[in-house]
Amino acid sequence: MKKNEKLQILRDLVKINTVNNYEETVAIYVKELLSSYGISSSIIKQAPKRSNLVAEIINNDGPVLGLSGHMDIVSEGDVDSWKTDPFELVEQDGKLYGRGTSDMKAGVVDLIIAFIELSMDKFNGNVRLLLTISEELTEEGAKYLSDLGYGDDLKSLIIAEPTGVSTDSLKEYVNSDGVKINSELKQTLLAKSDLNVFDEQHFIITAHKGWMTYTVTSTGKAAHSSMPSMGINAIDNLVKYYLAEKVFYNSLTEYDEDLGYTVYAPDIIRGGKQVNSIPDKAYLQVKVRTIPQLPNEELIERLQAIINRLNQQPGVNLSLKVEYNECPVKCHNNTDIVEIFQNEAKLTLGEAMPLPQVGVSLGTDASEFRRNNPNLDIVIVGPGNTTAHQANEYVDLETFYNMTDLYFNVVVKFFEKNLVK
Repeated sequence: MKKNEKLQILRDLVKINTVNNYEETVAIYVKELLSSYGISSSIIKQAPKRSNLVAEIINNDGPVLGLSGHMDIVSEGDVDSWKTDPFELVEQDGKLYGRGTSDMKAGVVDLIIAFIELSMDKFNGNVRLLLTISEELTEEGAKYLSDLGYGDDLKSLIIAEPTGVSTDSLKEYVNSDGVKINSELKQTLLAKSDLNVFDEQHFIITAHKGWMTYTVTSTGKAAHSSMPSMGINAIDNLVKYYLAEKVFYNSLTEYDEDLGYTVYAPDIIRGGKQVNSIPDKAYLQVKVRTIPQLPNEELIERLQAIINRLNQQPGVNLSLKVEYNECPVKCHNNTDIVEIFQNEAKLTLGEAMPLPQVGVSLGTDASEFRRNNPNLDIVIVGPGNTTAHQANEYVDLETFYNMTDLYFNVVVKFFEKNLVK
C-alpha cells in the first residue's frame, strides 16, 4: 500500500469523533476497507452506536496471533488549547496532529495495513484482528470479545498502544513513577552518545499494572445547620475513612520487580447539597493501580476490613462499591515474541535502542483478554508517545509508516518460530 493511501486511512479515522462512543462508524469504515481487499470481517455490536470488529486470516490449524487496538478516544478537552482542529489530521514538521493520533488511531491503522498486506502475502500463519470499544474508560469491548471466546485460542497478542517517548523528555520518563525499567538498561539508554539524533525512542511493554475503581459512601443523617448535633455529618465520617485509607496505602510493602508498588490515587470527594443543611451523604472515588503481589480481590478484602472496623463506631455507616476491576498483566515470553520485536526493530525503527523492555502503571485491554486465557503471551508496542490525552496530540510521521513494516515482519517471524511441527 502506498504511503498516501496509508495516510488517508488515518486522516479518515481521525475525522470520526469517537470520544467514548460512536466506534461503530469506525468499525463500518474498516469493514468496507477490508472488503475492498477481499477480506471478510464481522461487526460485533455491543450497544447503540458501539460495535467491535473482528477479522481473520486462517491458513492452517496451528497457533493464532492476535492484533488488537481500541477505536475510542478521550475527550479533546478545551479546543482553544489546540493549535489545530483536533478532528482534522494536520501534518507539520514531520508530525501528524489530531485527537487520537497517538492513542491510538495511528496504531489501529498500522495494524489494519499490516493485516491487509499479510492477507496478500503467502506467509504460513493465522492472524486475528480485534478492534474494540470503550478501552479508555471500562475495557468493556475487550471484555465482551473475550467472553465470546475470541481470545481463547490466541497464542500471543500484540496491542498497538503508544509506547514512544520524545528523546528530549526521555530522562524524565524513565525516572517517573509510571514506568519500571531495569537500572542497568536505563543507564545504557541514557548514556547513548547518539540519543539526541533521534526524535523518539519506543519501548516494548511486557508488564502493566491492573487497576480498580471504587466508591466509598458515607451515609449520615440530615439536619438543619443551626442544630448540627441533631444530625450525623456524612463528611466527618468519610474523612475518618479517608485518613485511615491513606495510612493503609502508605504502609503497603508488597513489590513487583517489573511493576513496582501499588499506586493509590484518590480522585473525587463530594458531600452535601447546600450550606444550611448537615449532609447525609458523602462519597470518595478512587482509582488504584495493582500488582500481582497484592491481588485485586485481596485489596478489596483489606479495604472492607477498614470499613467494618470504622462502622463499629457510633453513627458511622460506610459502604464500599467496586465499579471496575482489571488484573495485572505480565508477559511470559514463551513465544519469544519480545526478542522477535527487538530484532526486527533494529532493522525497522532505526532508534537509539531496539525497544527496551519496561513495565508500566497504565492499563490496557490485555487484562480482559488474559482473563479467559491466562497463558496468553502479550506485548504492547505502538506508534505514538506521551502526548496521548493531551492537547496537540501527535504521532511521528516516519514512525507511523515504519510501524506497519515492523508489525508485518514480526508476524512473519513469529510463525517461522511458532508453527506446529
